Amino acid sequence: MHPPPDGANPLLYTVLVFLHMLLSMLAVGFNFTYVIWILRGTRDQAMLPFALKTVKFIDDYLANPFYLIAGLTGVLMILMGKQIGSFLWVAIAIYVVAMLVAYLIYTPLLGRQIRVLAAEGPDSAAYQQVAQRSSIVGAGMGAAVLVIVALKIFEPSFW
Repeated sequence: MHPPPDGANPLLYTVLVFLHMLLSMLAVGFNFTYVIWILRGTRDQAMLPFALKTVKFIDDYLANPFYLIAGLTGVLMILMGKQIGSFLWVAIAIYVVAMLVAYLIYTPLLGRQIRVLAAEGPDSAAYQQVAQRSSIVGAGMGAAVLVIVALKIFEPSFW
């Protein structure tokens, strides 16, 4: 149970905790389906454009917005008086970096991957290069998300 901070509206705080956890789980879950979509598309190249466009749709309209709203609910809980331990400061910093990478690097890279695939095909050097970059960035973001989840679960003290 996540007891509300002193002076916070218990119902509102509980709703924020619920939304924060639900949206975070959905966002992480959607992100981890990207690997499945891309692998399926890679194995059946006729399906690759559909798979990449589906990942882009999920990224643009589900996962990233869910992460943003989860971040907003976290900020609202802090404004209501939630205590911020050192683990949470680290998690917030990783979250901010991950969101910047998502919007400034991964999402544009995924769009470029789709365009290069359409223009040059899956066997072209240009496509292979952008697909590899996309995979590396995506794996790094997946690792960052796992670190955030671990920090929240284990709540280690850093200082």
